[in-house]
Amino acid sequence: MRVTSFSVESGCYFVITHQNITERKLAEQKVRDLARMDGLTNIPNRRTFDSVLAEQWKRFSRLKKPICIAMIDIDNFKLLNDTYGHQAGDECLINIAKVIQRFNKRPDDLCARYGGEEFVLIWGDTSLEQGKQLANKLLKAIVALNIDNKNSPTQSYLTASIGLAQMIPSRVNNETELISKADSMLYQAKAAGRNRVEC
Repeated sequence: MRVTSFSVESGCYFVITHQNITERKLAEQKVRDLARMDGLTNIPNRRTFDSVLAEQWKRFSRLKKPICIAMIDIDNFKLLNDTYGHQAGDECLINIAKVIQRFNKRPDDLCARYGGEEFVLIWGDTSLEQGKQLANKLLKAIVALNIDNKNSPTQSYLTASIGLAQMIPSRVNNETELISKADSMLYQAKAAGRNRVEC
């Protein structure tokens, strides 16, 4: 709404005009939403993960409750791409994202595509033991997709490795440290033969 004043002879008048900006605001919101989502898998992207984790870190620091992070990497994904083509690889990523979304149930949870064939889950107010149970169920759900990966040295079907870490946020640690620990556990899972959870 805009108000403009003007004078004519001895009188003072106002012109009030209304402009409907609903369409523009909806378009702006759509652009913001698109910037937060991964275009292929239609789940939140790395940028969203980073901002949500920073918010959750502050929140759980106040609550003195743990945050658990699962880093998920598809085993031998390059071999799947080389064997079946990039379109099959894209379909695989879409299907994996759908499975991971099933483990994103509570308001404090978030699943996101971290990059390439890596995904990440945030579980708020979750102990390491609870996280391990969830991660093992997730691993079984990925294997249950029964996606062929015949040239993989791990198995003839698609598998994943999961690194799990948990912290209670405080002033002496930060979210980067938690990500680093989860990433380190992911590398341990791969070094130990893949298709497993390390925490």
